[in-house]
Amino acid sequence: MKKTAISSLVTASAVNVGEAIGSFVPPANSALAADKLSIQYDLYTRGIRAFALNYDADIAPNAYKARAKLRPKGLASLVVDLKMDMQSEGRITSRGAVSDSFVMGVKEKGKRGRYAVRFKGLKPASSERKPGVNGDTAAKLEAAASKGVRDTLASILNLSLSPSANPCKGSHRIYNGKEVFQLSLKKLKDDTFHNKDGGVYRGPAIACQMVYSTLAGLSPKTEAKYRKNPPVFNAWFAPVQSGSLDRPIHVLVGVTGKIKGKDFVAYANRATLNGRPLNAQSMAKR
Repeated sequence: MKKTAISSLVTASAVNVGEAIGSFVPPANSALAADKLSIQYDLYTRGIRAFALNYDADIAPNAYKARAKLRPKGLASLVVDLKMDMQSEGRITSRGAVSDSFVMGVKEKGKRGRYAVRFKGLKPASSERKPGVNGDTAAKLEAAASKGVRDTLASILNLSLSPSANPCKGSHRIYNGKEVFQLSLKKLKDDTFHNKDGGVYRGPAIACQMVYSTLAGLSPKTEAKYRKNPPVFNAWFAPVQSGSLDRPIHVLVGVTGKIKGKDFVAYANRATLNGRPLNAQSMAKR
């Protein structure tokens, strides 16, 4: 699916946030105030808006705080019972964004789940899971996470903070308290968002391929399905100048792929850094 597919209208779920991130005071040794990044991604399938994902992050030179909310929208809200909330706090080090704590709440088909992880460096120090898992699954999660992980939001931020001009490379192992999975990235091309493209961003971008691989935490049947046909997404990252870090960061502005066999496209339909559009050519909202 081309990125122009919704010009007239990040992953495998959907989202809407009305709640901004709480106040965040950078540590005393932060040289500059935190940047405030706020983005709403709208996800469309068959030309209809189905989900909204709101992502907010405060980024200081040596600390971050991030929050995301996912909600069904439009007609999807009448038939899809899915809500997801995530929050992550941590540090920005020479190894990138490193989680200290992560919490995820999920409500799906009337069932609620809560997953909390505290990290020590790139390894979980403790985890809380409701509902719980059996001993075999817990052992597999522990083994998969012991090889070095970040939580979902820290991983997104870590890609954003990559000092490389190309963030689309390598594999990234992620632990959200419920599942350990891996995203493998490779660059497809240098691209540009024009006025006819969807979303609010305008300007240069890097297009990359992201391949999802499940490692532990899901049912054997679900894991077998994903391993046979691993989900593949195309994602676009835009270089945006950070005042706090005094260099460009890579902001996710678009994703295309399939959810349960159906094509979808998602764009940033609202995006600001410190209350302003991402660059001089972009809009703040559509």
